[in-house]
Amino acid sequence: MKKLITVALGLLMLSACAFTEDSIPVHYTAPANLELVQGASDVTLEVVGQDGRVANRDRISSKKNGYGMETARILAANDVVAEVANAVRTELQSLGFTLGEGGIHVVIETQTFYNDFKTGFWSGDAVAEVAFMLTATKPDGTLVYSRAYRAVGMNKDIMMASAENAAPALEEALREAVRQVVQDKALQAALLAAK
Repeated sequence: MKKLITVALGLLMLSACAFTEDSIPVHYTAPANLELVQGASDVTLEVVGQDGRVANRDRISSKKNGYGMETARILAANDVVAEVANAVRTELQSLGFTLGEGGIHVVIETQTFYNDFKTGFWSGDAVAEVAFMLTATKPDGTLVYSRAYRAVGMNKDIMMASAENAAPALEEALREAVRQVVQDKALQAALLAAK
């Protein structure tokens, strides 16, 4: 009887975790050794972030039970909208662009920053999506460039739908979305032409 009570209490404690909100920081890790864009140092950019999320503004994921039902919110311990804008700002600077006021105004509007847990028979996956819109305008308001960037990140074969398992998927999605900005030659050409 004691064993049965101990097992029941253990299961109760585990399930209680699923109903408790959790938070975790999500950070961008910049790649090393980006190649400088010739002439980029002559272009000044002012990069700002905006929150354009329509859904899930109050969370970055949700815990789920074994049946795939949401049980509690997972929150970001840091400002994910600022993190996305800072990631793009960091990489534009790494490409050689000058950061400052009075130049080309670059708005990074975060549209999606969310992880969804997919449950399986033995294990599950954390599948995250990060999407944002980049809009660059001259000081007079003339459009220089506009494009949406979107990427998916995964953390496979996980046993729990937890904050610790959501963060790696979200960080991978953020890295991949920002990598698209770095590799966007049309963006670079438009910024150079607008100086």
